[in-house]
Amino acid sequence: MRDLKELYKLEANLCRTFETVRRFISSVNTSTVRSELIGVRIERLDDAFKQFQLVRAEIELQTDQVTGVDDPDEELSLINARAEENYTIATEKEDDFCNMKGELLHLQLLARRSENSENHPATSTQNPIESSASLARVKLPEIRLPSFDGQINLWITFRDSFDSLINSNHQLTKMDKFTYLRSALTGEALQEVSSIELSAANYEVAWAALKNRYENRKLIVKTYVDALFNVAAMHKESYEGLSKLIGEFEKNLQMLEKIGESFEGWSTLLVYMVCARLDPSTLRHWETHHNSREVPKFQMLMRFLKDHCAILQTLAHQPTPEDSQVKRCCVATNAPEAYWQYRW
Repeated sequence: MRDLKELYKLEANLCRTFETVRRFISSVNTSTVRSELIGVRIERLDDAFKQFQLVRAEIELQTDQVTGVDDPDEELSLINARAEENYTIATEKEDDFCNMKGELLHLQLLARRSENSENHPATSTQNPIESSASLARVKLPEIRLPSFDGQINLWITFRDSFDSLINSNHQLTKMDKFTYLRSALTGEALQEVSSIELSAANYEVAWAALKNRYENRKLIVKTYVDALFNVAAMHKESYEGLSKLIGEFEKNLQMLEKIGESFEGWSTLLVYMVCARLDPSTLRHWETHHNSREVPKFQMLMRFLKDHCAILQTLAHQPTPEDSQVKRCCVATNAPEAYWQYRW
């Protein structure tokens, strides 16, 4: 068995390999680097992480139980502290590995796309629509993976985005998908899968664990309904305030509709909720516009508010009387100078 001094030296060398890969990720240009070179970096990172796990296991084996302390309570406290430290080091390095490999896989995919565009350039015989689509794909900005920290109101968006970008990508292996998944999770969500060993066979297990934890329809519906009741009221008439109020209601209702929750029968309640949050001036405009004893429909109210929001936006960009007066003064002051410049 190797001594601790040798093990710590090996661990330091492996950490330097991680830093080398990290510098490569931050400086690489996917339009010039070959995808094979990124593949070599991926293999190098995989090998370094496997060796790190072995070295770290030996270090833990030699340090967990050796304290040199006679007092049993103090010895137990020291053992627990070392175990916690070893766990933290191992977890942080695994997170680094997942994040870097996810970035490398994404960079490799971008490099392959760049190579394909070079090897199969658009020609005049191609369908113009296909050529335009290919050009658009090349010019599109780099797609970033969605992230999820365990907030239940973000689960649906994360799930659908991850399904679209990763799960439906048949070019990715299950190991690649698991690596992407680990790199996309943070906080509580990451803890949910942190105990699952990183392997191709465990990807479905990890994804199922997340769905089992967060695919809670009752809780999701409650979250969005709570958000509707918690929309802040407007205190004065403004484009920004009204636009935000409209956006909050539409966003949460769209998410409820997306998970199959019908709100067709909520019209009267929604009208009351929105009107209760309008400032006095906007509410007066609405009552003047509606001018009926019939109960208004929610969609009718929203159409009015959007039109009124457009008016407020236009008025927000109009110069005030004070601005116009200042402008006239400036024109009058500069008129003689402008006249002589024109004459000459």
